[in-house]
Amino acid sequence: MGDREKNAVRQRWVLPGGLLFWCIIGAMLAYSWLVLWVDNHYFPAAKLMQVDAAMYTSAIIGLLLAFRTNSAYERWWEGRRLWGQLLNEIRNLCLKATTLVTLDGSERQELTGVLSTFPLALRDHLRGKAFDLVDLGLVPEQSRVEHAPAYLAHRLYACLACWRDKGSIDGFDRMMFDVHARSLMDICGGCERILRSPIAGSYKLLIWHGLGLYLLTLPWLLVPIIHEWAVLVAVIGSYFVIALELLAEEVEEPFGTQANDLPLDSISEVVRGSVAYLLGSEEIAGPRTAGGNEPGLKRLPD
Repeated sequence: MGDREKNAVRQRWVLPGGLLFWCIIGAMLAYSWLVLWVDNHYFPAAKLMQVDAAMYTSAIIGLLLAFRTNSAYERWWEGRRLWGQLLNEIRNLCLKATTLVTLDGSERQELTGVLSTFPLALRDHLRGKAFDLVDLGLVPEQSRVEHAPAYLAHRLYACLACWRDKGSIDGFDRMMFDVHARSLMDICGGCERILRSPIAGSYKLLIWHGLGLYLLTLPWLLVPIIHEWAVLVAVIGSYFVIALELLAEEVEEPFGTQANDLPLDSISEVVRGSVAYLLGSEEIAGPRTAGGNEPGLKRLPD
């Protein structure tokens, strides 16, 4: 990532919601000044104390936003957990393959290609992009794959069946591999559930209605109490409530490319590096020293 891209990411962290956010804040600033002017010119003697009303409305909006933020963050956290599990499952598959199976060159290349490509295919699938398996040599020319992660999982099961037919693994070994192979599609299904089961639109619409009414009434409740300071307090209050809502809108869809979405590219790169490391040599286990008796790990070639 270049310096310009890093600066853009940092700016998006500082400015939640981008232009929409600051348009709302600017409108709130102008509206608060307008309320202050109207109150001073048209209601100079009607300085009612509205502390209780301001506190009640703020408490209600705070509860709604807390529930909204927790619901959105729960979806982001579940996506993070699923992708962390994906990394662990692929690593365990590689470790068991190098330990339990004597892989020839073609089998090692096949397994490396399938496991390295699966997170990339899942990433593009969740983002609504077509993943080209032809260029990677995983499908024949002119082939059409509708669901790339499912196809790669099928290729993995085909590898397991081939190993068993050759006698490289027995039925018990196949069961050990099946635990991790099945988890790949379980993870894919869990991510698809997050993607295709959004938070109810009626609930989000209610939140926006509540925020709109709150921001419209807040200056009227504050001006009789603190006068000119009401402008500053109203802008600060609107900053936090709008920022929380816009951030919740962003993190509830965690598989995109926005600043606060999950770093799927980085996780996919970690998976690729782990697969290359674990499947990069014919033998992982070896003596720690030339004359030692304790088994250790050989350094794999870069």
